[in-house]
Amino acid sequence: MTLPNFIIIGVAKSGTTSLYRYLDQHPHIFMCPIKGTNYFGYEDALNWIWTDEGDPPLLRHFQVKTLAAYEALFSGVSNEIAVGEVSPQYFRCPNAARRIHECIPNVKLVASLRNPADRAFSGFFMRTRRGEPVKSFHEELTPQSSHVKEGFYFRRLKRYYEIFPRDQIKIYIFEEFKANPARVIVDLFDYLGVDTDFVPDTSIKYNSAGIPKSRLLNRLFYNWFLIRAAKSVLPERLQEIAKQTRQLNIKSTPKLPSELRAELIKLYREDILELEDLLDRDLSIWLNGA
Repeated sequence: MTLPNFIIIGVAKSGTTSLYRYLDQHPHIFMCPIKGTNYFGYEDALNWIWTDEGDPPLLRHFQVKTLAAYEALFSGVSNEIAVGEVSPQYFRCPNAARRIHECIPNVKLVASLRNPADRAFSGFFMRTRRGEPVKSFHEELTPQSSHVKEGFYFRRLKRYYEIFPRDQIKIYIFEEFKANPARVIVDLFDYLGVDTDFVPDTSIKYNSAGIPKSRLLNRLFYNWFLIRAAKSVLPERLQEIAKQTRQLNIKSTPKLPSELRAELIKLYREDILELEDLLDRDLSIWLNGA
């Protein structure tokens, strides 16, 4: 039985897709063919009772529901040193840390954390890009919204530190990853115990933020049933072409208004300070609104 020896647990909208793609290039790393199995969070999503954590996750994002199905995803492992998966829902599902530990106690965990105000703003535009009904960002990004609630990292990360040894948890800051992805990837290669001389192509930024030029086309591109049908009949090469075509309908997002940023940072300030203590790391880059 082969299971992952490392898992990227989040955070959503913090570069997890790029990490997945860059790691997948390394010849000594096997990446789960499905990004976002979210297996260890499925029971939470199915029986969601944590209203203070945000809205219930959509069950369609939990593609793997049994251990047997999860194990089967790693049947292609041969002589790779590092075996991993990326599932951002593990960060917000309250029992995911415990379930991971019960199944794979020695697994290495990785998280990329982003300025929570920017992460909330990006999450809002992700819904827009998917064609979901949304209001203005001033109306959507309130203390009660799920996007905002998901930016309180301290208690979510604390769950992992309460169960796993510190040397099994690696934390990256998204803003540093964005500024120098190659340096972060080399450090991650070292953490995973694979050849650090391998140079992946980090020039492409995956799943970047944007808003649709045409909402009609966008609704078609992000129609869940069409996506599922395409995945079942199209070869992977054509699926990539379809994704690239979808990106042509995307234009850049506006910047987060300074006054809204200040309000959100004020809301997150105490949580950020607690996170600094937990990580023993300076996060003034967020508090200063960088």
